[in-house]
Amino acid sequence: MRQQLPATPTRDDSQALKGLAVILMIVHHLLINGFYDDLESHVLIDEYALTFKVRLRVLGKICIGIFMFVTAYGYSLSKHRDWGYSFSHIRDLLARYWVLLLAFIGIGALAGNLPQLRMVLLNMFGLASTYSCANWYVYFYIYAMLILPAIVRLIDLYRVKTLVLSVIICGIASLLLRSDNLWIGAVRQCLFYTPVLVVGCYVARCGLPFIKHQFSKLELLLMLAVLLIAGCYSRDIYGFCTYTVLVPALAFTLTMLFRYQGTQTIKTALAHLGELSLYMWFIHTVFFSFMTRSLFQQSSLWPDSIVLIFLLVFFSSLALSYLLSRVERAIVKKKG
Repeated sequence: MRQQLPATPTRDDSQALKGLAVILMIVHHLLINGFYDDLESHVLIDEYALTFKVRLRVLGKICIGIFMFVTAYGYSLSKHRDWGYSFSHIRDLLARYWVLLLAFIGIGALAGNLPQLRMVLLNMFGLASTYSCANWYVYFYIYAMLILPAIVRLIDLYRVKTLVLSVIICGIASLLLRSDNLWIGAVRQCLFYTPVLVVGCYVARCGLPFIKHQFSKLELLLMLAVLLIAGCYSRDIYGFCTYTVLVPALAFTLTMLFRYQGTQTIKTALAHLGELSLYMWFIHTVFFSFMTRSLFQQSSLWPDSIVLIFLLVFFSSLALSYLLSRVERAIVKKKG
């Protein structure tokens, strides 16, 4: 049985993609040497030597591209694409993150790492990651929300030309801006990933009219395997972000697979996880961030197995994320 490619992924599809990104993000952070204080006596040091682990770590980083694609895709299809919409989303993200950051600062203090004002201020906007190793997405999200109104307008006016020019200009700029300077590094990071935002907007506004083929489930599984293997290698080629091609292809392959019987349970589970993605994004980092991780990694309860560490981090973060989402919902309901 073959299936026609849908014009647009649904909201549940987007949430499922975010759920997958959460899993990949935890896998990525789980496999970074620098996120462990004591590798010498840890079983991870042997497992890191395996090529498979290295490739899996690289694949995990595609979570960034998925989040960016879904953010731009959802923004482009929203009814209100103005500055008010952008600033409300920035406000909501910062409010949630700052509450978590306050908790992280407290955990860091318990671990013997007293806060310093400059470092706290930098962490508040993701310009330093001592309290949350994944918080750089905060400043990128602010940048994305501010630039997306212009990107949508350019896509509507110039279509594919906007996409092509963004790839060329941002690729060259990110290649030239390699620097250890904090601010230049942040600018480069934003420019490097901008084409992923542009392709998300393009797909939302223009679709993928060049795909006419009807795909069987086997073809889609083969496509998925090829895309995942490709994701195990470089995220950039001479400064150009490979996620600009890889992520939309992965998004639409999974969207098609979700239309087949037998995948609905997986899609539903991923979609529920995607609903908690913002909290999951930040909460899991408490186990790996410089100022907080010693409180956990030096505990006798900290396991020596990668699989067990994943399960511990995933389910602990999931439970806390669910609890916080319920508290947030109750507060919003009470105010309403």
